[in-house]
Amino acid sequence: MAFAGNVDELALLQAVRLKEQVSAAVLAEHLGVSAASAQAAYDALLTQGKAQEASDGRIALTGAGLSELEDQLDAERVSIDEDSIAEVYESFVPFHEEFVGLIDTADADQLADLDRRASVVFDDLSAFVPRLSRYQDLFADALAKVAAGETKWISEPVIDSYATVWTELRRELIGASGATE
Repeated sequence: MAFAGNVDELALLQAVRLKEQVSAAVLAEHLGVSAASAQAAYDALLTQGKAQEASDGRIALTGAGLSELEDQLDAERVSIDEDSIAEVYESFVPFHEEFVGLIDTADADQLADLDRRASVVFDDLSAFVPRLSRYQDLFADALAKVAAGETKWISEPVIDSYATVWTELRRELIGASGATE
C-alpha cells in the first residue's frame, strides 16, 4: 500500500523493524526510493505515532507501528500460497547452511557463485512475495562493491552488506513461510 512519499508502507515498517533504528538516508537506500520520498515516509511515521526518534536522526517503531506492521504482515500471509512458500523455504535452507559456513572467509568469487546459484530461490520468493524483490537489487549492489575491492560489503553489520541483506531476507522468508527456523 502506498504511503507518504509513495513508499510501500509494509516494506517501510519492516525495514525499520529489521534495522531496529534507521535514518531517512538508510531507508532511501534500502527501499530504493529518492531521499525526498524516504524523508516524507520517515516524517509520516513520526507524525502518525508509528515511530519515535531513537537517536541521532534515527527512528524506531513504536507499539502502534509494530501493531500496524503485524496487521499488514498477516494480510500479506493470507495472499501467499502456503505450500509454495514452504517449498521456497526448504530450497533456501541448504543455501543458508552454505552461507553460514562461508561468510567469515568469503571472497568476491565465492559470494558471486553462491548468489548465482541461490538466485532461483530468490526469484521464486519474489514471485510469491513481490515486495521482497528489492533484496535482489541489494544483493547485486553489495556484490558489485565487494567485486570492486570494498570488502566491508561482505559482512559489515551496519550497512546493507551481503551478510546483512542475507540475514534480513532469511528473516522475511521465515516469517512468510511460518517456519520456526
